[in-house]
Amino acid sequence: MIKPKNNVYRGYAIEKAGHGKRAVFRTIINEKEWSAITESEVKAAIDVWIDEGVEPQ
Repeated sequence: MIKPKNNVYRGYAIEKAGHGKRAVFRTIINEKEWSAITESEVKAAIDVWIDEGVEPQ
């Protein structure tokens, strides 16, 4: 089974760029690219944007 490269969380595509310690997770929130070191930080930012309407810093 082939694992997809992009992960979708609550309607937002999360892309993993790099590998190992140099991996960065990216998504587009409110037409702006946003990235973080861990996937959980990106998911938290998406949650805040959807639930509270606050754009992540």
